[in-house]
Amino acid sequence: MKVLRLTSRDNPLLKKIRLLASGSRRSPRELAIAEGIRVLEEADRAGCEIDSVVFSEQFGSNARERRLLNAWLGRGVPLYEVKEHLFASVSSVQSPQGALALVRVPALSLTDVRRTPDPLALLACGIQDPGNLGTLIRTAAAAGATLFCTFRGTVSVRNPKVIRSSAGALFHLPLVEQVAASDFRAYCSRHSIRLYRADARDGIVYTEAELKTSCAILLGNEGTGITEKEFAAVPAIRIPMARRVESLNVAMAGAIILFEAARQRLLL
Repeated sequence: MKVLRLTSRDNPLLKKIRLLASGSRRSPRELAIAEGIRVLEEADRAGCEIDSVVFSEQFGSNARERRLLNAWLGRGVPLYEVKEHLFASVSSVQSPQGALALVRVPALSLTDVRRTPDPLALLACGIQDPGNLGTLIRTAAAAGATLFCTFRGTVSVRNPKVIRSSAGALFHLPLVEQVAASDFRAYCSRHSIRLYRADARDGIVYTEAELKTSCAILLGNEGTGITEKEFAAVPAIRIPMARRVESLNVAMAGAIILFEAARQRLLL
């Protein structure tokens, strides 16, 4: 595969990258921007289909970067080299690491998800901060979760900041976006998956919840929690906190509950 050089800011590929980064509804839904060495390595390790890679003239100066270039060349990925200022015009980070890829992230439905023994699922309900969502995806993958879903009002998992915050874990976890509440509850019922919703004050203490077998955890908006009427009857679990503390960051709360599930499962 020959490396091509792009010299114009108005090149169609660079325009497509800017369109994707903007979150425009006109951008290709199946593509996502992966940027940063760690994220690019994880996309490659997961065997993701890579539409194209754009990299700066300085990229390839160390062993990790050369390994990535060789891997892309070996897979026949279209590669495009640009000058530093052109790369900066499409990068969405303050300190660009010199390469980004357009990765195909298939849009899954619940029927596409492969059934696993004792699934551990997470449903993000109205989480709007991309850093929080990306951290939750990374934590869910580390805790052994088998499914990550989002409900209405949640930022897209294809948001570049979500992908960076996930450190590439997003490419290793089945993701179903904008799932309907009725569909999620029906899926859980069909597969005998126990539902819990995290609450700042109500419910049983999370360590007393049965998390070592099939279960799904619902985490709500950073400020208002879970307000959807569809989930009002779902049993609540809470993390005990000092009286003067109102709530935890949603990513932190998710980490505590997810790793309690992992702890319980290690004791099986």
